[in-house]
Amino acid sequence: MAQTVVSWLICDGRFRVHTINAVGRRSGRIIEIEDINTGVRAHGTARRLERLLHLLRNSSASTPLTMTR
Repeated sequence: MAQTVVSWLICDGRFRVHTINAVGRRSGRIIEIEDINTGVRAHGTARRLERLLHLLRNSSASTPLTMTR
């Protein structure tokens, strides 16, 4: 069974999230989160990337965000 890689933008286009969609019994998961301006890409466990995604979505627009490697 093939899985599809999907990406979308969050935080008004500042960050790009790459995910694998769920197919059959396999669960979907985040592969990486990329900062568009600097080109920094965050990798790690699915749990770490999920927490980072929630942090980015819940942050206010006035707060400067930086991604650590």
